[in-house]
Amino acid sequence: MSSYPLDGAAYMIFDMPNHVNSDTLVSFDPNQRKVVKIPLLGGTPTERSLLFDFDMYPNTFYYINSDSLLFSTGDILFLTDQSGNQFHSVRLFKNLDAIKAEVYTEFPYDGFSDHLFYDESSQSVLYYFAKRSQVEKRKVFGKIDVRSGDWESLPIYHPKEYTGVPLNYTTFPSVTGTSNGLAYIYSISPTIVSYDAPSKSQKEILIKSFEGKQHAEPQTNRDTWSTSYFEEWVLSSPNYLKLIYDPYRKVYYRFSQSALNRSADGEDYYTFLVKNREVYLSILDEEFNLMYNQMLPKGKYDPTKSFVFSKGLWIPLELTTLEKEDGLYGDLFQIVK
Repeated sequence: MSSYPLDGAAYMIFDMPNHVNSDTLVSFDPNQRKVVKIPLLGGTPTERSLLFDFDMYPNTFYYINSDSLLFSTGDILFLTDQSGNQFHSVRLFKNLDAIKAEVYTEFPYDGFSDHLFYDESSQSVLYYFAKRSQVEKRKVFGKIDVRSGDWESLPIYHPKEYTGVPLNYTTFPSVTGTSNGLAYIYSISPTIVSYDAPSKSQKEILIKSFEGKQHAEPQTNRDTWSTSYFEEWVLSSPNYLKLIYDPYRKVYYRFSQSALNRSADGEDYYTFLVKNREVYLSILDEEFNLMYNQMLPKGKYDPTKSFVFSKGLWIPLELTTLEKEDGLYGDLFQIVK
């Protein structure tokens, strides 16, 4: 790894919706209603204010191109030009009944990603569905066509190990687009679920990155969670943070944490976690064969905000370790063959 700072402020990835588009990091500030673009190969950042209608308060987005930006209010998806002038919209719930018997009957959840999970080939946005009160086998992903507002469920399910187990969004899925579909993980399980769109088939691969406890108890197993219980659960559980597919090198990166099994003993809880948790970077080929597995330096990185571009995998430094937050500080990981 080598240091690779970016010309931008830390809040742009830690606090705001963002994604990479053609070697450019694009960040959306809903409060100031502006889009900031940071060239990842060098160059000066640019920003543009957006002129939304008064009743449009989007909370996430996807930058399709300079003439087409997609936003969501949680109820409406709408497209604007680069100035924020709206030219098309669809309502999320208008046609949702068409798939209600196929997916778990829950609010369409987009919080599994730092941005709207937009697929350019089908011009659709992916949503996650899971409901604690339903344990029968149903599909967990559906997509809405941005042009028509029509919904389609995808034949993707909870991993088999959770058959009959009540789950919801607290599994914190991490989803990544692949060359032929998508793959996802749950924060509580070492299993990677891969979905092949052409064959409409799902396969599951268990990848072990560390010794000891491999699974965490689903949060949906308990009716109530006190702060003390939740903190103890975090300390004593493994955590599978993020899965990323790298289309440039055709590999997967998975970040995971082993169970800590130690108490904070009066130390600030979050500081204790950052300083002591072991974070592992696992690299897998397209067939999910493990190519590389290494523990990263404790307390140095926040892999939940990492991303891929043409040069490699960029991993930001842990925010609490920085003396100032006026830049985007991180390291670049490159595969050398």
